[in-house]
Amino acid sequence: MKTKKVTLVCTIKNTFVLKDVALLESLGYSVLLIHSPPYKDPLRFIFNRIREFFFGFLYVLQSHATISWFNDYHSFFPLFFSTLFGKKSIIIVGGYDAVSSPKLQYGIFLKKNFRQKLARINYTLCSQIWVVHKSLAEGCKQAKDDSETESGIFKFIPNIKTPIAEVPTSYDSSFWKADETKKEKTVLTVANISDQRTYERKGIPLFISLATALPDYQFTIAGIKSLKLRSDKLPQNIQLLETQTRAELKTLYSKSQFYFQGSKIEGLPNVLCEAMLCECVPIGKAVFGIPDAIGTTGLLFIEGTAPGVLIDFLKKNPKGLGLKARKRIQNAYPLERRKKAFMMLLENTGSDE
Repeated sequence: MKTKKVTLVCTIKNTFVLKDVALLESLGYSVLLIHSPPYKDPLRFIFNRIREFFFGFLYVLQSHATISWFNDYHSFFPLFFSTLFGKKSIIIVGGYDAVSSPKLQYGIFLKKNFRQKLARINYTLCSQIWVVHKSLAEGCKQAKDDSETESGIFKFIPNIKTPIAEVPTSYDSSFWKADETKKEKTVLTVANISDQRTYERKGIPLFISLATALPDYQFTIAGIKSLKLRSDKLPQNIQLLETQTRAELKTLYSKSQFYFQGSKIEGLPNVLCEAMLCECVPIGKAVFGIPDAIGTTGLLFIEGTAPGVLIDFLKKNPKGLGLKARKRIQNAYPLERRKKAFMMLLENTGSDE
């Protein structure tokens, strides 16, 4: 019998994508990866579409199923060939592909253009849609109140017939655990920041204002890419770090007392859940999946909340919440939950023989 195969297409090899690759391999599948970086220049953009056409045809033909992380240009040809060949397929929705935010200039449904039309077609081509949090299907009222962000697949495609299921990302608590001594009065946030729009969307201005108000605390922003932030414009107690490896992130989480997730739009933040597993006390904006992740183990806030509320929480130096945060993520998002979802998708699929 030939090795069972799955086609997986993505734009960026994020940690959650690589985790799914490893999980599928643990189930005995060989993952045929189509990696299409989000190039904007015309030549590389067209080259990506050509690659997706040819590899989509070759890979899907021999695969049990097709998985697309996020819904965009990269999804179309693999999903088209999955439909053509009668193979199961899913789109995993993480945030961008289920929102429209004119204020933040963000979301696949922001503009009525070819890209949005293609995304709508993709949602009809796939066999299933997985959302990492139910708000990406049903919508998030708090995000609308906070930043005028419309959200939820049902909002944009009310008559959609493709089945939608909430399948959260999962976390390996045997790896994500605190193995360093916590340093008091330390606050960490992690985000891939490459432009001003992301800087605003991730809530970094509020993070900086907290650092300004608490000069005796150490604040760290990890994930700075090409954002032109001059260090002399920032408080001296803010440390800027470039993109971190998995091991480096674990060390940062382990040493930090608090973790800040100020995103205005977010599905279910991987970095927040990883930090909580490493016993960071979470502070997060009450939108999309953030409240379900944090629960009562930290502080939730909404747009317009006085910075003083966050400052008071940090100064109180709450005890015992780090352990509660770890237990919450362990119970809510275990690896076994996502593994079962993949097994259900892949059982009874066609053979590649």
